[in-house]
Amino acid sequence: MKKKLQLSGIFIVLLIVFTIGMKGTFDGYYGFYYENKNYDKPLAYVISENIAQSKPINMLTSYTGFDTGYGFYAPNVASDFVMSFEMKDKNGNILEQKNMPYFKSKESRVRYTTVFNMFLDKISDKNTYDRKYYQYLDIIIKQIATHVMKENPKASSVTTKLYLYDYPTIADFKQGRTNENLILIDEFKH
Repeated sequence: MKKKLQLSGIFIVLLIVFTIGMKGTFDGYYGFYYENKNYDKPLAYVISENIAQSKPINMLTSYTGFDTGYGFYAPNVASDFVMSFEMKDKNGNILEQKNMPYFKSKESRVRYTTVFNMFLDKISDKNTYDRKYYQYLDIIIKQIATHVMKENPKASSVTTKLYLYDYPTIADFKQGRTNENLILIDEFKH
């Protein structure tokens, strides 16, 4: 009897985690693709939403952290990188400065920002990877810069800078220093 009770408890917890995960997946999908549009929710979405919003399940997930999504438990959350582009004309006059290329769709923007995870390797121990891998990372940056330069036909050169955010520590924050700094990782002139 005791084992059946324990197995039932484990099954219920796993079912709750699965339901909350399914609701989070639907929320992410429909929030991304149908942000400002009306749509009919699939039956599985409605059921998982009703279960997640019921008072006992809502309390349990709030207190245990189940409603925060899998990212809350991730051991290696990626650092934030920023890439800036400064385009100049043939006389050396600055035409435009931007932090992101122009994209036609949300998917393109998401794919662009996920490439930054690879740049963590640029700040790791240089002996960890083969020299060709670092050249590969540089080629990716140069390709992005070439794409950005094509957006402005008057541009004859582009300077690309890769920065890493340096967030203030808790001690800095307590002393009133709340602004993040940007640490220059690499710079390319094209």
